[in-house]
Amino acid sequence: MLPIYWIQHPFFEQYKIQPDKAWPWLDTKQHVRDKFKKLSLKSIKLTSINLFILLPLMSAMKIWLARVTGLENPNAFLIDEEHWPSLIRNVINLSSMVVLHEFGFYITHKMMHTYPSLYKYHKIHHEYKMNTTLASQHNHPIDFILSIGAPAMLAVTAVQPHMITLFQFTVWTMVANLDDHVGYAFPWSPVRWFPLAAATDEHEFHHSINLGCYASKLSIFNSLFGGYKYYNKKKTKSL
Repeated sequence: MLPIYWIQHPFFEQYKIQPDKAWPWLDTKQHVRDKFKKLSLKSIKLTSINLFILLPLMSAMKIWLARVTGLENPNAFLIDEEHWPSLIRNVINLSSMVVLHEFGFYITHKMMHTYPSLYKYHKIHHEYKMNTTLASQHNHPIDFILSIGAPAMLAVTAVQPHMITLFQFTVWTMVANLDDHVGYAFPWSPVRWFPLAAATDEHEFHHSINLGCYASKLSIFNSLFGGYKYYNKKKTKSL
């Protein structure tokens, strides 16, 4: 995204979610630009910790727990024709993990906002009021474990997918998370092309007022549990 953020071409800027506000690195106020620079450096630090330290540790812990509890998936790394998932099985397992992950994320994310003892960690993520891709992994380590790691562990443990399905699920979650925080609502984004897909601006709205839209990639749980209350009011006023 760096070239797109840098060149500010009208073709891309027409899809900017907050068009009335300047990007913080272009703000006329020096203190705003300095604050963004400091925040960006913090994001690089947190992202490095979460992806290169916490994620491997959680993966190792998941493997260990699976072996100890007897829930280890014996077919995960078998690549012969007998164990390779069929197209239908792959789609079913992938879809199941996406829905389970989304449910887990909705619950843990709302908990992070509901309880002050948890929000003190989650508020780090809300240091971004206007998102860039740097915000995607800008989480306190405790927040990363609870609201990012736990839903993924739930989905993977429940479905027990083959490694190729797990790889696709991992790519999905990473791309969708980046899309949530890109700052643009690109119509060609592949994570928004299917039924029940949530709009990119929903998560931007969540960051801007810190309320509602607790889900991420799907609209189903926001619709079921009232997550669109404030978002729909905004949409109604804008019409």
